[in-house]
Amino acid sequence: MQRVYEPRQMREIDNCLTEEYGIPGIELMERAAQGVAERVLLRLAALENRKVLIVCGCGNNGGDGLAVLRLLHGDGVDVSAALLAEEETYGGDARINLDRAKTAGCRFTDITTGLSEKPGLVVDALFGTGLSRPLSGDAETSVQAVNACGAYILSVDIPSGVDGATGEVQGAAVRADETVTFQNYKPGLLLFPGREYAGNVCLHPLSEHVPGVETTLYLQEKEDIAALLPPRPLDSHKGRNGRALLLVGSEQYTGAALLASAAALRTGAGLLTAAVPRLVKPAFSCLPEAMCSPVGSTGTWDRESCAAAKLLLKDRQAIGVGSGMGEIEDPSLLAAAMETKTPLVLDADALNALSAHRELFGSLHESVILTPHPGEMARLTGESVRAIQNAPMEYAWNAARRWHCVVLLKGATSCISDGRRIVLNTSGNPGLAKGGSGDTLTGILTALLAQGLPPMDAACAAAYLLGASADTALKLLETRMLLASDVTNAIQETLGQLFRDGKREN
Repeated sequence: MQRVYEPRQMREIDNCLTEEYGIPGIELMERAAQGVAERVLLRLAALENRKVLIVCGCGNNGGDGLAVLRLLHGDGVDVSAALLAEEETYGGDARINLDRAKTAGCRFTDITTGLSEKPGLVVDALFGTGLSRPLSGDAETSVQAVNACGAYILSVDIPSGVDGATGEVQGAAVRADETVTFQNYKPGLLLFPGREYAGNVCLHPLSEHVPGVETTLYLQEKEDIAALLPPRPLDSHKGRNGRALLLVGSEQYTGAALLASAAALRTGAGLLTAAVPRLVKPAFSCLPEAMCSPVGSTGTWDRESCAAAKLLLKDRQAIGVGSGMGEIEDPSLLAAAMETKTPLVLDADALNALSAHRELFGSLHESVILTPHPGEMARLTGESVRAIQNAPMEYAWNAARRWHCVVLLKGATSCISDGRRIVLNTSGNPGLAKGGSGDTLTGILTALLAQGLPPMDAACAAAYLLGASADTALKLLETRMLLASDVTNAIQETLGQLFRDGKREN
């Protein structure tokens, strides 16, 4: 997994590289500039208009930009730089690079003139990750002008105006096509809206040394998930692959039960039992691989259905509860499921029941995974949806620590925490923003738990598989056409690709 650091921690890393490993700040700036220059040259090769304008602030980010100016000038690129501030305000390493650029004969202009010359590529080197205030005055005007110029925009370290710690945009911010960031990812590049402003993010290392700065925040990648999902042995059998139970569906939400069940089967659950209200059972004729166990005599989770479902909780490797259940009349069903200490997924209507019956929080334990979206998280915590969306890492972390369970806070960037670390998942696409995606996730997650993955690992893998399978399906379908069932059908290809890649690496 990639370590992710907040801006204050990145300053510690820079200091460590300088003080412990003897790499001067000006040398770190040169290495950063080399990474940006390489990406600029690569992009220029695909552009007809190869004129470049670099917009530089007076801090270290601007110093990076001035070093890029000199490097591109040396490579014969038609490049100029516009300074946001007067020359006398440039100090430290930024001043050194300004003097070097002037000595090398680089061209300088003002931003209005520079943009009027219609560059094909603009490098944003105005503000770095340390900015945590809204832009104003000339800075705000410059950012707006850059966004409106029509050129390909490449940001240095982070788009100017994006908060490096939270991804928040308080006012104007550069909308980059690409961002070259250094040494480690920052939260602001991975959380929305910052992730959208950053465009394609390229990570450029500054040193092979790994400073010992602690972090609890990580970005998971495909290789991490492949390591969690080893191929099955040839003598594998259904009993070894997990006995999973889903308590799902209702007469009004039959599809949720089918989606969760199909996803669990596709993800490899050996024996799947879907407990559904009796009137839902006929719908399962289209999914013969699932053992459908009707409970009660109606199409809802009334007290009769809940009582019958309690009898099915024993001897399971994993249980998933909530998808499409509607109102759960007897909350003791959730308490009974938690009391088994079986790995357990609570989603959708199970989360609503948890919010309504707060005495149930005392039964949560480390083998329980909660999978709320921001609205459900707001009900669980009593906070506003906006507060959750503005600080998803904080809420996932605090909830996991407070309730002693795993929390998978769903979103375009999902935040997963067990109270000891936070893992970010960025796989997926807007096609998941429709009904059924959460049901599919519940099925995937329940199957992984049934196959023995620890809850935190299962949550990480499930979030990745859902998103990656949506990306696989997207190759054939547009995001507005994508259905949750398409994602389920793509799980097999996603798992197959993970296994094939894993074999090649071994």
